[in-house]
Amino acid sequence: MILPDNILETGIILKDQYFDLQGLATYSALAVPTLRDYIRKGALPCFKVSGKILVKRSEFERWLEGHRMNKKQDLGAIVDQVLGDLKKQKSDR
Repeated sequence: MILPDNILETGIILKDQYFDLQGLATYSALAVPTLRDYIRKGALPCFKVSGKILVKRSEFERWLEGHRMNKKQDLGAIVDQVLGDLKKQKSDR
């Protein structure tokens, strides 16, 4: 959902909002059928009100973070692995 500029007043901050699937597709650059698939699989949290699917922005962003490719914890694991390999190579000499 994209809000027109005249709807927002100075000083009003939207802490969270709900997107319908078309609005979420626009916001996320994911296609509506892709979003429906994730919802159908139970992977993407949503609400269904009178047949309309709504997704809370904060929940979508949390879900999206789970798909990050360069996670900080992965970087730590890589560093640990490299250091372990270096120590092993040093002890094998």
